[in-house]
Amino acid sequence: MLELKGVVKCYGDITAVDRVSMKVEAGTISALIGPNGAGKSTTFRLISGLLHADEGQILWCGQRLENALPREQRGFLPEERGLYQAVEVEQLLRYWARLRKIDDSAIPAVLEDWICRFELGSKRRALVRTLSKGNQQKIQLAACLMHSPKLLVLDEPFSGLDPLNQDLVSEILLEQAANGTTILISAHQMALVESMASAVMLMHAGRAVDMPAFGKSGQRQADSLQRVVVVLIEPGARLLLTDLPSHQVTLTADDRMTITFPPMSLATFMDALAELAALDGVVDLEFSRPNLHRAYVESVSTNKTGAGNGSSRP
Repeated sequence: MLELKGVVKCYGDITAVDRVSMKVEAGTISALIGPNGAGKSTTFRLISGLLHADEGQILWCGQRLENALPREQRGFLPEERGLYQAVEVEQLLRYWARLRKIDDSAIPAVLEDWICRFELGSKRRALVRTLSKGNQQKIQLAACLMHSPKLLVLDEPFSGLDPLNQDLVSEILLEQAANGTTILISAHQMALVESMASAVMLMHAGRAVDMPAFGKSGQRQADSLQRVVVVLIEPGARLLLTDLPSHQVTLTADDRMTITFPPMSLATFMDALAELAALDGVVDLEFSRPNLHRAYVESVSTNKTGAGNGSSRP
């Protein structure tokens, strides 16, 4: 398990990461989301070892990450591309395989596997500079994955990818997690994040902030989500709503009522739904849970107190 405890990173008077704590369970995909300048990339550089925290701890299975997990067992994709442009694709991947300390005898099979999986077979002899942004992104992803890392940290892994390749990368990452890899991603494609991540944390101005529809501090919990119910009422029907706080109920002119339930377990919600359905005058119920995109927008808007990359600390 990867764990951050009260991690702080400052650049002069600017605090880019302000006492961030989070956990990423082994064999799962977690996401760190937030607006530009929130501190996500700095957090990823701290985890990768490119930066050192001013305060706090970064742990792997309860021990300091740098002591417990060698670099050869980690994979890091930075947001910025760092590819040698004047070399062939296969040559570049072979170079990276040696950097990852893959045994020379295993390199040909490893390269063939990842070149095929990322559909780069027709590009293996092409110079990197001649490739599209999407294909260059796939090269970087292959370099992160070829050595079967235990920890994979990916900053904007879907950048430059078309929808088909986004799906391809999603499938590969889900497969890696199923095989035991601990994965932390940052991405702006909320639908993809929601479909993949078992936990989501929101950062704003260097801090972890609440995303109420997805649980405390943005930790998404599958059985504890805010839910919205639309109730169709018979014309002129009067419902007994004494148990519902007034701010959760919206009445409309077309004999509909919208009720927003706070986060609760699925069992509790189903009990409440059954009681609601039994009320006189109820014709039909439609219910849904908020998607990550909407929860993100609402939470960021609520927490907006000023612009800038990080906060100032005394």
